[in-house]
Amino acid sequence: MYEIKDIFPLILPAFFISLSLVLIHVYFGTKIFERGVIFADIAIAQSAFLGSSIAFLIFHDPSKELTYLFGVLSSIFFGILISSQMEREVVFKEGFVGVIYALTSSLSVIVLSKLGRESEHIRYMLAGNILFVSWEDVIRADLIYFVIGILHIIFKPKRRSFVSEFFFFSTFGLVVSSSVSLAGVLLVFSYLIVPVLTSKLLFSSRYTLLTSYLIALISTLIGFVLSVAKDLPTSPTIISVCILFFFVALFIDSIKNLKKKNQELNS
Repeated sequence: MYEIKDIFPLILPAFFISLSLVLIHVYFGTKIFERGVIFADIAIAQSAFLGSSIAFLIFHDPSKELTYLFGVLSSIFFGILISSQMEREVVFKEGFVGVIYALTSSLSVIVLSKLGRESEHIRYMLAGNILFVSWEDVIRADLIYFVIGILHIIFKPKRRSFVSEFFFFSTFGLVVSSSVSLAGVLLVFSYLIVPVLTSKLLFSSRYTLLTSYLIALISTLIGFVLSVAKDLPTSPTIISVCILFFFVALFIDSIKNLKKKNQELNS
């Protein structure tokens, strides 16, 4: 068993990139909830996975930059498709996102079937390898997140239109592509959805962003400590802790609802 203090310098880049992932993805997660297309994030993440898989198919052993470029282009393309349907009713939007996810997943399986190391690639893209990111990875990703964050502060449309949705999903696709290549699809999806969903069970909607940040940060800290102390895979451990918080919140919310119904019956 490792002493955390002995390997802390080695995992410091991974911890910093995790904090960056929390800051940018929880923000986008709240915006996804506002749009009523909760699973758009995993559809975009899967499209990034598809793009990187195509890079492996075409170039056999592509560079990190080329893999990233193909993931970005794929996620932006499918992001544009999703943004084109944002004026429709919620049920259709969710159904359309489901179609995009099914399409990108199916195409990914077809592409991977042509690769000689599909199982390795699938594992890497799903779970990532966040523990071994470099400071160069951290700086590059943080620059992308910082620029996109500034753009979202500057450009705040008063009402939604195709242009505003195109801007949102294009920048969202760029963020997700950057993140999937570092942390994997599952951790990216978890950071986008689980903290916000947990917050909505326990706290007022006025504090959704703040409380979601707190939930994600605490989950990340606990996940990292458990991962290092017990020699567990980092991303799945963080995901498990985050989802454990969700089920605790769900239990608390269920008890509150049960008490409320009993009070209504007795009144």
